[in-house]
Amino acid sequence: MQKGLLALGALFAICLSMLATDMVVKQKNGEDWKINVDDVEEVFFEEKANIPDDSIVVDTSETFLRFNILSDSTVEVTRESDNDYTYLGHDSITIPEKVRIDGKVYTVTSIGRCAFAGCVSVTNINIPKSVTDIGELAFSDCLSLTSIEIPEGVTYIAGNAFCRSLEPKLLVYDKGTKCYGWLGDEKKCTEVVIPEGVTSIGAGAFSGCSGLTNIDIPEGVTSIGASAFYYCSSLDVVIDNSKDNVKVGKDAFYRCKSVTWLKE
Repeated sequence: MQKGLLALGALFAICLSMLATDMVVKQKNGEDWKINVDDVEEVFFEEKANIPDDSIVVDTSETFLRFNILSDSTVEVTRESDNDYTYLGHDSITIPEKVRIDGKVYTVTSIGRCAFAGCVSVTNINIPKSVTDIGELAFSDCLSLTSIEIPEGVTYIAGNAFCRSLEPKLLVYDKGTKCYGWLGDEKKCTEVVIPEGVTSIGAGAFSGCSGLTNIDIPEGVTSIGASAFYYCSSLDVVIDNSKDNVKVGKDAFYRCKSVTWLKE
């Protein structure tokens, strides 16, 4: 009996050594299909390498940021209350693209109202590409924040989202087709170039830019929001289009110096 077991074990070992090189599988049609084990391992590890890296997911226990669940799969960065001073004292903030809450993974798609308002020591904020909405007063009174990069995927920015300490610049968002306007002190806004590809200028985009003297709006722009150039008292607006082809919101050119349409 013992000799039989030893023989069986030896036979099993031989089979294993053969399988280490090749495996033969009998197909339903009777043909043999030879698989090289090394190839199987290579495919396995290659597929494993393509599995999404879960390391980008940040657990709520690993960050001081607070989140509010918006849907079954999305959240916004928020603060617990107006008296929540959790973010004060931080000079650099990185918002994760994904966060794990009670074992479930959510995508961060929004920065909520007043989320970072009053964070006077923050000098740098990294916003992930997953964010599409920035709420009202989200970065108001962030007096040490002088520049910020907005992802192309952002399609909505609420009024007064940023403080005037930001470096003045023209912000184009919604994948480069919508002009949001001037970030920073509007009195420093003296020159604006609307890039090619922009199709709309948002409501209040350049409101109060009293130092702006002239602007050429290209033919591709077909929508100008309400109060877009409100009280730009020194501004001569030149539009390379006709009135029939451009939707103009209420008080878009209120108190502007002049408005010229190049096409009739």
